[in-house]
Amino acid sequence: MSFDGVNISKSIRPYLLSLQYTDNEEDEADDLQIRLQDREQLWMEKWIEPMIQAASVTKTESTTTATASAPKSYKVTPAIGLNIRTGPGTNYGKLGAFSCGTVISVESIENGWAKITYSGKTAYVSASYIKATDEKAADGKSESTVTAPALKIHAVLVHENSTGGGNDRVLDCGQFELDTVRASGPPATVTLKATGLPFSNQIRQMEKSRAWENYSLAGIAGEIARSNGMGCMFESAQDPAYTRVEQFKESDIAFLSRLCKNAGISLKATNNIIVLFDQANFEEKPPAFTIRKGHGYISYDLSVGTADVQYTSCRVRYTDPTTGKCIEGIARVEDYKEDAKNNQQLEVTAKVSSIGEAKALAEKRLRMHNRFSKTAVFTLPGDTRLLAGVTGDLEGWGFADGKYIIKQAVHTMGASGYTTKVTLRRVLEGY
Repeated sequence: MSFDGVNISKSIRPYLLSLQYTDNEEDEADDLQIRLQDREQLWMEKWIEPMIQAASVTKTESTTTATASAPKSYKVTPAIGLNIRTGPGTNYGKLGAFSCGTVISVESIENGWAKITYSGKTAYVSASYIKATDEKAADGKSESTVTAPALKIHAVLVHENSTGGGNDRVLDCGQFELDTVRASGPPATVTLKATGLPFSNQIRQMEKSRAWENYSLAGIAGEIARSNGMGCMFESAQDPAYTRVEQFKESDIAFLSRLCKNAGISLKATNNIIVLFDQANFEEKPPAFTIRKGHGYISYDLSVGTADVQYTSCRVRYTDPTTGKCIEGIARVEDYKEDAKNNQQLEVTAKVSSIGEAKALAEKRLRMHNRFSKTAVFTLPGDTRLLAGVTGDLEGWGFADGKYIIKQAVHTMGASGYTTKVTLRRVLEGY
């Protein structure tokens, strides 16, 4: 664990009662909760107040806009190291990691990603985890960057000897911002809660009004991320285009969330990155785990229901005001029966340019409404591999059997050991 880049893993260990990391698939920000014993009032009197005061001061740094001919030197700030990726947010492939304090040369920084050379190849690291050295670039170009006025917390869980043979599994929870501090007792305890989508950042709270003209959804997301000092990943084959769309007295994240819901695309904010993705692509991935009745779990809760969530079809319609032409696309569930008396159709009015586009949107909107008809919650022995977006199978559960995707994973480490609680939803097939 590191606070503002300082490794406090050893110093916090005698006080640590529990740590809980919540990884959400979409809509909600990831969060981290750290519960500490404070019998000696060290955290309340000597740690918390100085941390809050230090974090309340907005720091402004001058960072260099580096060029390929004049690289800028940076130091890696997180105590636990920095992952190196194969692409600027568009590829999750990891090449390796730098340790804290490593000095690296950065060719350029764009959209929250720093371009570097690693093992003779072009690679990328998150710019939020690097800090400029005192060196100056030859071209002298610079730009003002405001560091968020809040304490940054970075946590990593290491499950030692998880599978025997001395093999460890590592879960990098990512970077969070201190949100709230709660003290309670007796016995005296302090709970630190941190969020993956900072309140100190304008993206979450500041209401804005703006007209976006001739933008795609990916373009809007990229600009919002860039203006808030975040990275952006767009992982959807469909990228809606807008002649004009208005943001009226909405925060950036609320506006972007509205566009994503209308387009049937999921939105997630994690580790200082905005991620837009198509859930259907994740659901198609092969199962990474299997939960069988009577084996390997601590507790379970299964449910099935159709009220307010189940539609048999969806129709998207749009009438072009200039030509009067009506464009229509219909999507149906896999076992749709034309003569069934209980068929219910979801009606959507949205701007589309073709029948194919209307049908694709109808499929997405139908999925968004039907995806929670079957859900399951399992508490399992701790497993760092169980994360939001990972798929798995349920076997031997009767009506609940099938392929599921993790909607939320809660990793808890405490006096009772390490557990992972997963909330699952049934994968939709055929549309």
